[in-house]
Amino acid sequence: MKLWAPRSLTMRLALLFALATLLTFTLVGSYLYYSLARQLENHDDQELTGKVTLMRHLAAKAKSIQAIRDDPHSFMDATLGHDDLLLILRSADGAQLLNTRPDAGSLPALPLAAVGQMPDQKSRQNLRTSGGLPVRATALWANVDRTGEKIQIVVAHNISGSLAMLASYRMQILGAALSGAILAALLGYALVRRGLRPTRLIAQQAHSITAQHLDRGLDVASAPHELQQLVVAFNSMLDRLHDSFQRLSQFSADLAHDLRTPINNLMVQTQVALAQPRLPEEYQGLLVSNVEEYERLSRMLDNMLFLARADHAHVAVAFEQLDCRLELQRIADYFEGVAEDSGVRLSIAASGSVRADPMLLRRAISNLVANAIRYTASGHSIRLEAKQVDRTTVITVGNPGPQIADSAIPRLFDRFYRVDPARSDSASSTGLGLAIVQSIMKLHGGRVELSRSADQMTVFTLHFPHAEK
Repeated sequence: MKLWAPRSLTMRLALLFALATLLTFTLVGSYLYYSLARQLENHDDQELTGKVTLMRHLAAKAKSIQAIRDDPHSFMDATLGHDDLLLILRSADGAQLLNTRPDAGSLPALPLAAVGQMPDQKSRQNLRTSGGLPVRATALWANVDRTGEKIQIVVAHNISGSLAMLASYRMQILGAALSGAILAALLGYALVRRGLRPTRLIAQQAHSITAQHLDRGLDVASAPHELQQLVVAFNSMLDRLHDSFQRLSQFSADLAHDLRTPINNLMVQTQVALAQPRLPEEYQGLLVSNVEEYERLSRMLDNMLFLARADHAHVAVAFEQLDCRLELQRIADYFEGVAEDSGVRLSIAASGSVRADPMLLRRAISNLVANAIRYTASGHSIRLEAKQVDRTTVITVGNPGPQIADSAIPRLFDRFYRVDPARSDSASSTGLGLAIVQSIMKLHGGRVELSRSADQMTVFTLHFPHAEK
């Protein structure tokens, strides 16, 4: 069963204030209560000690036990003015010699302090007489000096007044604690409600933010110091959402454009072919052209599927320790024919090894090399390099192609993004190559960077972290 708990933060804090106040008042009141009880007990003990000392002195001066029995007035005179004092004298055999308060009833047996010793803490006890009177009592042995006889002296002090005082004090403490807790709850509720007013203002600002106005953040300056980090984090989240929405909107537009081009080609070519009877060779040429468009669509869909799976970590990465030079040489051999057709050379300078998935590594580097060949003029070289830097394997692909504008660099790895607004090369590129490279690097826990070297080379750098030992 769940304990009831208010959903209101203001009510919770008010109840916590009340509980803390109740606990504080209870602890302080308990300390004061037991301190007062101890003081009253010490006062009774001092009075008992004084009386038993006096009674022991009177017993020592008596002529005999019989004389005490016959004339106990000296002992009775010592109790005059002390109505709350009870005195019992007994002989060594337990025969009662004197009882100043027979109406109070008898006392239980008490430990007797030896002759010449004062009663200790154990011999001073809180008791009740047979008549129900609460007393603090003590007992000891005394000698009659003239005869050497022993006598039992029992002195008890009525503590009913002290107990009544403590009971009243206890009720006052309880009442003060409850009253203080209620007052603390009311004041706490009012103060907390006032103190949480900035949070309500922040909530009002947040309600005004819609999908069309994600760039409208919360006012950090008006937030309390304790909430400023939360407001900053919330604004950062809004910025990320705004950027994601913009990217999604741009992605949708780019996707529609890139799908429309091959589909329009297929439709137009097919409609033209069906407009009139054609020769078999013409139909065959149409099918060949259509196959090229289908292959382009297939590559685009495969790339989009890969990116979707990579975004949700559904791509299994099989890490292996690979030789960098061997992998770069294998890719150079694969692109050798394409590079020769474009009049471009591939140079390799590699050392060390890299921990990566072979297929994903080759796909990432191949995308970069394909881009480099596309944008490198005839007669120039593309450099493939690999080296170890600290605990990272760095693989670079550099080419002397046209310089990329600084404004385009932040979006260069977006899906379907092309630096050329006219999309003059859209037939040969889907605009997903660099986005795939970035996703592959994220799967490896690394990153991809774009920079411009001192000799005006456009350099893509892949950073592969080493395995943790």
